[in-house]
Amino acid sequence: MKIAFITPQGKADYLVETVLEGFHQLGHELIVSDPGNGFCDFPMSANDFVTHANQSDLVIACFGKVRNNAPPRHYLLSQIHQPRERKVYVDGSEWSATGWDTPSQVALSLTDPTHRRGHPWLNENMRKECGFYFKRECYPDDIDRYGVIPLPFALCQRHILEPAEKDIDVFCSFGHTKTGMRREIIEVVEHFARTMDPSADINVVIKSGMSSQEYQDTLRRSRIVIDAWGGGDLCDRFWEGIGSKATVLYQRYNVEFPDPFVDWDQAVSWSTVPELSNALHRLVYSRTEALDIGIKGFEHAKRYHTAASRVKKILDYCHVDSDVTLTR
Repeated sequence: MKIAFITPQGKADYLVETVLEGFHQLGHELIVSDPGNGFCDFPMSANDFVTHANQSDLVIACFGKVRNNAPPRHYLLSQIHQPRERKVYVDGSEWSATGWDTPSQVALSLTDPTHRRGHPWLNENMRKECGFYFKRECYPDDIDRYGVIPLPFALCQRHILEPAEKDIDVFCSFGHTKTGMRREIIEVVEHFARTMDPSADINVVIKSGMSSQEYQDTLRRSRIVIDAWGGGDLCDRFWEGIGSKATVLYQRYNVEFPDPFVDWDQAVSWSTVPELSNALHRLVYSRTEALDIGIKGFEHAKRYHTAASRVKKILDYCHVDSDVTLTR
């Protein structure tokens, strides 16, 4: 099939990366409007893109955060003569429909997580223009009231790391500590590292600001990777841990997550500091259990949570058979 994408201009977006990778893996032809997420080196002219989009089986408009770059060219949708049910919006935003937090939102969210769902939460123009609205941070109310479809992040190829000896018991690393319970988590892990039994030979790594190579090397050596909410409940770190076959000890989601990881079998969730501390003590002193959970989590992700899995979901909702070419 031929799929036309309106992508962010010069701004990488994890969910856009996921969807593009998935369609590519399934062998579809990609028409990509702008560079920044692969599959396109130069921006297409508006006329060329609209011409290709009119000949495509689906037109997918993607969210893009504006930060020293132009916004995605969503205005092209009105120039594309395709039925509404052939137009899709993929929304990878967090905090609000713009991707930006509002004044005091982050601070308020630390004590009341309902503030993580900001205003405006949905892109109303895209709801009107597109027949299907897929969203990374999708709450039950979004489904029930607005017909939004959950589309979480996924295991991409870059997450799958070559195996290494698992000689690091716990890895805790955050780019920032202003969201979720990241600050508390670091304190819990630091306290654990100070008070653990020295004779147990436990290796704990708490470090941020690593180079990409050092970070990946540490991931592949880790039995347990700790994750917590960032701007959204769903974070890249979860999939980095899964891709390295570590047990991911993650802050429990409030957003919808279809085909979830079974607790204490494929990953381990927590929502309070005592839960995290108890899970950490159990897993660190049961290395075989941590290794088994990591392997099972990886296998579950390969079955239900790859980029191709996400794309198959889009095609199912749009009632498009991925094995049939519908190009007009």
